[in-house]
Amino acid sequence: MAGCEDDNCIFNPVPAAPQGVFSITGDGAVYLYWYGPYEADIVEFIIWRSDEPVHNYREIGRRPAEHNPELDLWQYEYIDETAQNSVTYYYAVSSVDQAGQVSELSAEEVKDTPRPEGQVFLFDAAIESSLSGYHFADSSTVDSSESDVYVDRFNGVFYLNARNDYTDLQDMGYTESFDDIGWAPQDGWSELGWLEIIQGHTYVIWTDDLHFAKMRVETINPNSVTFRWAYQTAPDNPELAPRSDGLEKPVHGPEYLRKDNKSTTLK
Repeated sequence: MAGCEDDNCIFNPVPAAPQGVFSITGDGAVYLYWYGPYEADIVEFIIWRSDEPVHNYREIGRRPAEHNPELDLWQYEYIDETAQNSVTYYYAVSSVDQAGQVSELSAEEVKDTPRPEGQVFLFDAAIESSLSGYHFADSSTVDSSESDVYVDRFNGVFYLNARNDYTDLQDMGYTESFDDIGWAPQDGWSELGWLEIIQGHTYVIWTDDLHFAKMRVETINPNSVTFRWAYQTAPDNPELAPRSDGLEKPVHGPEYLRKDNKSTTLK
């Protein structure tokens, strides 16, 4: 309260905190989004980061507020380009008004762990086995026998295959964008170690060394498939865009891998 003298008072409360704060995981970056409060005198937002959920938040940047006299709902973006892959960060945002008053930190717990991503062309193993597989830890195209997953083709249809029965796959269905899948699922893993490759579908991989990855089909070519991929280098961390409690590896039967089951009736 400022300027109070007898009955002539001006009430200027501290602004409300931003709402709906969330993040999208990037490669060496974290993308933050939030909604500004319904207040006309907000001039900017302060972005805060910590290595723990409650304490030690430090300012890492500011984002000017849009002029908003009609109190419309605005969503804002800030990109933390100083984030390092495999490191978990906690984020919060506060509002600043024209009087320089700063709100409380946003209420949401926003946690993010950046990870590498890229694009890869994988060939049918029967045509070029040395270029049919992908090894996420090395970000390298390898022979199917050395891969986490590899591509082959049966009756003109491409399939994504687990290399061994300790690697799990799940088709997350059609996605509009690569960022639509931000977390690995807790259940629903395929009972078979291969999945049909479909244009626009995103697949989540749980590797035999307990890392998570995702691959989205960009293009299906005559002899190869183009994927966009991301790999979470922090083990047991299902964040692809750390909720690992309760995740247990499925147990597979002897017919899990295609190379161990030659029955053409399976496809």
